[in-house]
Amino acid sequence: IQGSWNYQSMSGPGFAFALRPLVRQGEDESEADVAVIGRHLQRFNSHPYLSGVVLGAVARMEAEHVDPKVIHAFKGAVQGSLGSLGDTLFWGAWRPATLLMALAVAALGAPPWIPVLLFLVIYNVGHVAVRLWSLRIGLEEGRNVAARLAGAGLPRVAERVFAAGAVLLGMVVGLLLVGRLA
Repeated sequence: IQGSWNYQSMSGPGFAFALRPLVRQGEDESEADVAVIGRHLQRFNSHPYLSGVVLGAVARMEAEHVDPKVIHAFKGAVQGSLGSLGDTLFWGAWRPATLLMALAVAALGAPPWIPVLLFLVIYNVGHVAVRLWSLRIGLEEGRNVAARLAGAGLPRVAERVFAAGAVLLGMVVGLLLVGRLA
């Protein structure tokens, strides 16, 4: 999705590239496959970790031969909401919380490689799991994915991770103060 990001079409080319194996109908690429991919080169801007929802839903709609205008409208309708939700969940909560956890481990005196490894493993396991989950529900639900997303409670998850990050920030500050006073 992010491999060919640009200012004109944002992640549209990456979306089309990621969609390609999902819509290919045979071993060789047909003219119909090329036409489908060509329709998805336009501007697409959503959070990369949640764009699998749209990718899976669009693949399913293409397989069901839904009108391209409906698919285009669907993409336009959900990309902003998923972008906002992903920014809140990942950039505002998950990344800071995992970084603060690594800083807490560093403040406890661990060798530098341990906090770095801890951050990389936990952060990447979390976002890769969400990417796989989002693609799966997109493929399962198609354009009816909104109800499934609402049931997932991602805004509540973001609040809880944000709260955990606040606790971790307090711990890091406390550990640093205790270290300076000792």
